[in-house]
Amino acid sequence: MDRARVTDPDDPLVGRVLDGRYLIGPRVARGGMATVYEAIDQRLERTVAVKVMHAGLGDDEEFAARFVREARHAARLSHPNVVSVHDQGQENGTVFLVMEYVPGRTLRDVIRHDAPLTPTKAVALVEPIVAALAAAHEANLIHRDVKPENVLIADGPEGPKVKVADFGLAKAISADTQHTATGGVLIGTVSYLAPELVVDGRADTRADVYALGVVLFELLTGKRPHEGESPIQVAYKHVHEDVPAPSSVVPGIPAYVDALVARATARDREHRSADARVLLRQIRRVRTALLAGTVDDPELVADLLPSKPPTPVEDDRHDTARDPST
Repeated sequence: MDRARVTDPDDPLVGRVLDGRYLIGPRVARGGMATVYEAIDQRLERTVAVKVMHAGLGDDEEFAARFVREARHAARLSHPNVVSVHDQGQENGTVFLVMEYVPGRTLRDVIRHDAPLTPTKAVALVEPIVAALAAAHEANLIHRDVKPENVLIADGPEGPKVKVADFGLAKAISADTQHTATGGVLIGTVSYLAPELVVDGRADTRADVYALGVVLFELLTGKRPHEGESPIQVAYKHVHEDVPAPSSVVPGIPAYVDALVARATARDREHRSADARVLLRQIRRVRTALLAGTVDDPELVADLLPSKPPTPVEDDRHDTARDPST
C-alpha cells in the first residue's frame, strides 16, 4: 500500500499532514475521547501512532493547554513497558499526540480470545503492566485510566512485549475534575474505577492499584468483577461490594492468588498496596510461588490479605508518589 495515497471519504483526517510532518494513514482504533491512526513521520521516515482528540475536546482551549503540559510530563517517562511519547501539537483545533507505534493487539483482545488464563500466565502478563505503573508512580505520575484497552501487546522474536499507553491523556483530562465528571459523564471506564473515584473523585496511586487488581481478576476469570445494566449500577457495586475471589469463578486458583487480588482491590484504599512499586514486589512473590508449583502457602496468604495492616514501608509510601495536583 502506498501510504502517501491513503484516503478515506468518511474520515477527512486520513491523508492529511499534521504539523507539516505527520502523514495520517489508516485508523487503527477509536475510543470515547480520541481516535488513533497509523502515520508516517516524514521528517524521520518512521511509522508512528497519532492519537487525535475528538473535536469537542480540541475546541476547549483549557483542555488543549492542559493536554500539552501533561503530554510533556508523560514524554519524560522512559521505561521498556511504557509507550513512548514523541511529540504533541495542535493545528486548527485538532489536538494530537504522537507516540511510538506498537503493532499487534491489545490486552482486551487477549481477554476476549484467551481468558481465563492460568494463574501463571495471568500473573506473568500483568507483571510488566505493574512494572510500567511502578515507574510512573516513582516519577509522581498517576495513570487514572488503567484498562485492557490501554495495554498494547506486540509479538517479537523474544516473546510478547507489553506496553502501557495513555499516561498523558488520562491525567490531562482529569487534572481539574480529579476523574469525576465532564458534562455529567464519568471519565474513565467504570469497570476499573476505584471506589474513592466514584465517591469523591480523588485519585492517588492506589486508584491505579485497584484498576490493576481488576485487570488481573479479568485475566484469571475472563469476566469483569462487577456487572450491571448501567454504568451507575457498576459504580455502585465498586463502592458497596468486594471484588469476588477469582477462585469463586474459576475453581483451583491458589488462595494466595485470591489474596493478591483482594489486596489490590480492597474497597478501603488504606488496605491496598500503597502504589504499584509495592504491588510489583507482591506480584513477584506470587509468581515465584506459582513457578515453584506451590499449591498452598498460608504465610503468603496472610501477608497479602487486606485485613493485615500495611507494613511500615508501605504505609510510609502513601505520600511518596501521589499526584502533585492533589
